[in-house]
Amino acid sequence: MSMDDTNGGGPPPAGAGRPFGVVLASVIDGFRALARKHTELAKLEIAEAAEIRGRGAGMFAAAAVVAMYAVGFVFAAAAAGLAVVLPVWAAILIVAASLLAIAAVLALVARRALRTAPPAGERLRDTVKEDVRWTKRQIRR
Repeated sequence: MSMDDTNGGGPPPAGAGRPFGVVLASVIDGFRALARKHTELAKLEIAEAAEIRGRGAGMFAAAAVVAMYAVGFVFAAAAAGLAVVLPVWAAILIVAASLLAIAAVLALVARRALRTAPPAGERLRDTVKEDVRWTKRQIRR
């Protein structure tokens, strides 16, 4: 009777580990899957941050356009005030002040949007740290 026949062809006895090749293949497949997931997460985070920053930049652009109109109305008010001292210039000045107020609100909202945007890669970094901890625990087993 050979050594192979003592087990009767059944599963390996308790305490016997998996073959090294199987463990190595499993680890390599796990790392490949992990790398793919990390790449997907990084792409998602970058796209999310870019979208938020793009929205904030668009609001800054809108604020700049409104501010340019306001400056135009301020000059129109000054010209109307110098040309004819009538209530018309006061109305134009009120419109200009309103446009400046709108530009200020847009700039504040845009600044808040840019400040609250999550930094790119934060979740990825946390996930990688957790994966390293998990891997260390698996190696210690």
